[in-house]
Amino acid sequence: MTRRELLGAGVVVLLLAVGRLVRRFLLLDSRGAWREPGWLEARLPPLPVDDPRPERSRPRLPTAPLDPNSCPADSLELLPGIGPALAGRIVSARARGVHFACARDLQEIRGIGPRLVERMQPYLVFVGADSASSGIRQSASSTTR
Repeated sequence: MTRRELLGAGVVVLLLAVGRLVRRFLLLDSRGAWREPGWLEARLPPLPVDDPRPERSRPRLPTAPLDPNSCPADSLELLPGIGPALAGRIVSARARGVHFACARDLQEIRGIGPRLVERMQPYLVFVGADSASSGIRQSASSTTR
């Protein structure tokens, strides 16, 4: 046998020995019978649980106002009521040359109505052509159509 084959055989023997020790000391009780299910969980400290709800159900909101004329689709998905489909429609409209001057302009997108615009409005900003040159950001709640 070559040195590599001997080393491989040694690793296999070591793994079998470790498996046998785990079985004997962790999985079997002193009589040789299988331990009761859940015995190990009773001995381990409980895991810290911040929130029992799954990660997907936790609402995520943007940490800063978003400009729907320039932010990417994954950022648009942070807006309340906007999923991947609506975010994609907004990005597609931008690609066609649509510019959103205020929150109500988003109603041009299929699936976005007045209620959804009202929910999104606090999280939106619009950088207009005249305010972009001066660097002033205008919030959606102060703009009019």
